[in-house]
Amino acid sequence: MKFFWPFIFVVIGVIISTIADIFLKESKFQNHSYIIIGILLYAVGALPVAAAFKLIDFSVVFFIWEAVAVICGLVLGILLFNENHSYLKFLAFGFAILALVFSYLASNSN
Repeated sequence: MKFFWPFIFVVIGVIISTIADIFLKESKFQNHSYIIIGILLYAVGALPVAAAFKLIDFSVVFFIWEAVAVICGLVLGILLFNENHSYLKFLAFGFAILALVFSYLASNSN
């Protein structure tokens, strides 16, 4: 259970940051409203991650962040932006899942 809430906090932070990324991508650095929304979302997304830092080690938070970000990026890139999918992207997806499993194991080994 030590891993559950920090994991949820980091996932929320990644989702908010991913939405911020989408706003910045869609802004094409010309739509100032989208740029401001993206920056504000980044700030809001940092809050749940800060809470996770209080509960588990920095390295575990970092591994969770990176793995969930890779998964979100792959899924959204394929579904939302019609990017090509390849076996290397599926391999990256699998490694990201493994990173989450190992992060869980590392957080429970203390």
